[in-house]
Amino acid sequence: MKMKLYSADTREEAVALAFADMGQDAVILSEWEAETGYEVRAGVERATQRVAPKFELKAEPRPSPVLQLNRYREQLKDILSWHGAPDGFSDVLATTGARLVDANTDLSNGFVYALEGMVGYSPITPGLERPIMLVGPPGSGKTSTAAKFVRRSQAANCEAVPIVADFDATSGSSQLAAYLQRDVGKVPTSLTPDQLLKSYDRIRALGRGMVIDTPPINPTDSEDLDRLRDLITLVDAEPVLVISAEGHPLDLEDNVKAFAELGIRRCIITKLDVVKRRGSVLYAIANARLNISHLSLTPFIGGGLIPATSNRLARILLEHAPGAESLKGAA
Repeated sequence: MKMKLYSADTREEAVALAFADMGQDAVILSEWEAETGYEVRAGVERATQRVAPKFELKAEPRPSPVLQLNRYREQLKDILSWHGAPDGFSDVLATTGARLVDANTDLSNGFVYALEGMVGYSPITPGLERPIMLVGPPGSGKTSTAAKFVRRSQAANCEAVPIVADFDATSGSSQLAAYLQRDVGKVPTSLTPDQLLKSYDRIRALGRGMVIDTPPINPTDSEDLDRLRDLITLVDAEPVLVISAEGHPLDLEDNVKAFAELGIRRCIITKLDVVKRRGSVLYAIANARLNISHLSLTPFIGGGLIPATSNRLARILLEHAPGAESLKGAA
């Protein structure tokens, strides 16, 4: 190791002299303040003599990776803000995406990776080995979603039986029968919880899957939530939340949390075809820590119920957002 002593009026100047003379590999071995200034002793393992290169490449300076990621972060945050996501949520998601993106891949990969970290994905199998019970607020699209599950099972050579829990006598069976193009009498309807249990036991004995369409629940009404809690306890079926992409982020947050507190772990996002700004529902689901099972992209019963993945969700969020063209490659 070659060592050398440097002195200057201040410590910063002495250290700067050492690095300027010995290079960036220099190590400060000791330092002290003398009567007339400041002294540092530095050392380096390699020779300090520099050999001038025989030629120099005339290349444009590369942009700083940090600045590049910062620009990407701001662009991603702008997209999420346009979607109506709250600032705090947009900031966390954009920062995560910027940190995870690989400089050698398309920048939209960072968006996909960030969504994987913020939201879980758990599609429901077409066979419906465990019956599902669709729950949700009024107008969320439960009945059309039930019909889509039945059609999806048929397409997979499975048979799922729809059951309407018409406890509020709103003729939900007529609507479901119309969606499935069946006679009303061929759609089992239960007017009471006891009737629902009998239908459930009969269909389970036949080894068939089931989709139960329940009455709408007002998540701001404690009595409605108590009735739903009792129904979930009574029926051995997985409750799955059906939630519309429409609404204010704070209202959606309160509503989704109310259902999550009943033990619901999976949800289906509907009406993605009628709204362009989809950040509110994403924020609400992420905050309630629910898994997304499916995305409903069309009102047509024969399709549009797509298994959720981070890649598909990223593509949906980038679909209409201004300035998102440069991020679409990987989504």
